[in-house]
Amino acid sequence: MSSNTDDVNAPISAEPTKTFFVEMLVRDIPLETAILDLVDNSVDGAKQTFGNKRFEGCSVAIEFSKQRFRMIDTCGGFNRQVARLYAFRFGRPKEAPKTAHSIGQFGVGMKRALFKMGHHFLVRSATKEEAWAVDVDVEKWEGQPGWQFPWAKFENTQLSQKKPGTEIIVEKLRSEVAAKFGTEKFVNDIIGLIKSKHRQFIVNGLSISVNGRHVDASDLFLLVSQDGSLQPGVDDLKFDRGGRAAVLVRIIVGIGTSLPRQAGWYVICNGRVILEADRSEITGWGLLEESAGRVYVPSFHNQFARFRGIVSFDSDDSSRVPWNTTKNGVDQDSAIWQSTFVRMMEMMRPVIDFLNELDADIDEHTRDESPMLDYLKKGDAVRADTFVEKKAFKAPTRATAAKRGPRTVKVQYAKPVREVEFLKEALEVNSARAVGERTFELVLKRQQQRSK
Repeated sequence: MSSNTDDVNAPISAEPTKTFFVEMLVRDIPLETAILDLVDNSVDGAKQTFGNKRFEGCSVAIEFSKQRFRMIDTCGGFNRQVARLYAFRFGRPKEAPKTAHSIGQFGVGMKRALFKMGHHFLVRSATKEEAWAVDVDVEKWEGQPGWQFPWAKFENTQLSQKKPGTEIIVEKLRSEVAAKFGTEKFVNDIIGLIKSKHRQFIVNGLSISVNGRHVDASDLFLLVSQDGSLQPGVDDLKFDRGGRAAVLVRIIVGIGTSLPRQAGWYVICNGRVILEADRSEITGWGLLEESAGRVYVPSFHNQFARFRGIVSFDSDDSSRVPWNTTKNGVDQDSAIWQSTFVRMMEMMRPVIDFLNELDADIDEHTRDESPMLDYLKKGDAVRADTFVEKKAFKAPTRATAAKRGPRTVKVQYAKPVREVEFLKEALEVNSARAVGERTFELVLKRQQQRSK
């Protein structure tokens, strides 16, 4: 033990080592999520510069290979003061300037992405007033005292005060990152994620490309009938207690085409898709109503492949919307989520009831003869974000759908193969179904003649 009293009584150091901090920071985040975080930052830049509605003229170009990652945007950039005091901090200080309706909430996205990808990064940004750059060799930085990053000379031919935006370059890639960046599958994965996660921003004019390939938005469509007997349900909620920023919620439920990969709930926070086509307990599938001892919402199976549910949360204060730090799930402990969840289940139930009726109708009449299925096939596909008026979900019943044409019933029976083959040849038909239909027609005609 040291005899130096000052040393013995000095405050205990709990400061993390840089290497430990960097390695722990990136461990639990997928590479795909890290890239999406960088796109989120560009979106926030566009929101701060151009508002929350239209992003024409804003672009994000992403390029990666086994050697490096590069992303450059034209979304307004951020100034030197923001870079010095906030952007490179690990966590967002309370005094940091806020962007209304932002999707970068926690102040870790950019740093986490940079450290996740490689051991050397360069960040340049230009606003209408100034330009700056930061150049960091991570391995050298880890061996130096302090947590500051060094400024660098701004050199860029694509960005300027006349062309504001931000550029990020990462080199000396981690080996596992370089391996992923070198595959076409990863390119396709990133394009698919951006299509779905940033759909609303692309629709509103943001141009995004990955390795030279333009990314289009993936739209959600719901079926409606011209006579109004099939329409989605829409409801709006508002949470504004406690003097904090209000959270506006819109819930839409309806019927889409029969595609299991698109079926489920879509959860959106400040325009960013958090859950896509979710069919888990988180969004109510398999919900047991304990007080009544019955299943309120069944677990998902392909019978519900037409279900579409969209719930959107929007707030000036991004800390109020119910998402987790990686923006790939909801905060189920959020009081706002819990209250919204109750209404989601109430609106979901009539759609499930309709799909149960549809399944029964198909089972009785076959897919070719089902009046309800035929009715749906005649519906118009309309983009989900066009539904803004509050309405209850509306759909035809089996009885009303049957009135639109003759009711049919499915007739089934089994006979020896040899006998069916004999009738196929005699009746000059090509299938067992055709044998059944033809023999039914012959017997019906004979009986009708006898009854005259």
